[in-house]
Formats: sequence, structure tokens, C-alpha cells
Amino acid sequence: IAAGFFFARAEFLVDVPFDPWLPWTFMGEEIMLSMRAYTSGWDVYAPRKNWIAHQYRPGRMGLPKFWGSVGRVFGRPGPGFSNALQLKIIKRVKHLVGYKDCCTEEKLREDGEETVLEEVEHYGFGNVRTREE
Repeated sequence: IAAGFFFARAEFLVDVPFDPWLPWTFMGEEIMLSMRAYTSGWDVYAPRKNWIAHQYRPGRMGLPKFWGSVGRVFGRPGPGFSNALQLKIIKRVKHLVGYKDCCTEEKLREDGEETVLEEVEHYGFGNVRTREE
């Protein structure tokens, strides 16, 4: 599911609320939203033809992309802040998806990354279908 183009009944947001622990997510958003929706019992459909698309034209026009705004919002401009935040977000996505090499609960706690695990029971997968299905 691409968050920029999907339609559902309002109940979707009750069953699959947006995860506030994934702010400004760029890499991982679609897989997480798709897996959470599917495991919560929602079926995903896509048109056979592409009806909408987007370009990253702002970058070619000298305008900032969304990930460039993260540091400005928090008064910490520059790629370092955004990159550090994105690394934590990616670890949360990898933990939820089931990456064993870097992001098990034990490994995250061992590395002092407990914040990655905040409210995963609420914003994790549903209980209607398994990830394996």
C-alpha cells in the first residue's frame, strides 16, 4: 500500500492506526502499512493500470524534499539529524518485519535501542492473519 494513494473505509484507521513511532518514514512505510493491514484482515487491491504517479521535481527545481525538512523542524538542520532518525525508524521496521540479524528484541535492548520497541504491541501486526500467510 502506498500511503500517498489508497482508499479505505474509516474503520481502517481503527484497525490499522498510523504508527506515531515512524515519523517521516520513507523507506519501509509501504511494506509496514501493507503487512499491518493484511494481518488485520484487510484485503489489498490495486488497479491494473497506473492512474496516478509522482515525480521528485521539487529537487530538480531547488526545492527541499520532505526528508530535508526534518532537521529544520527540530532546529537541527543538516543530513546528520535526519539520517540518525531514519536509522532508528528502519530498525523499527526491520524488527516488526522480522529481521533476525539486527533487530530482534534482545539485540535492540542489548544495543540500548529500547525506544525502537515503544508500543509495538499496539502498532504492530494484527491478529486476523499471520505474516507468513
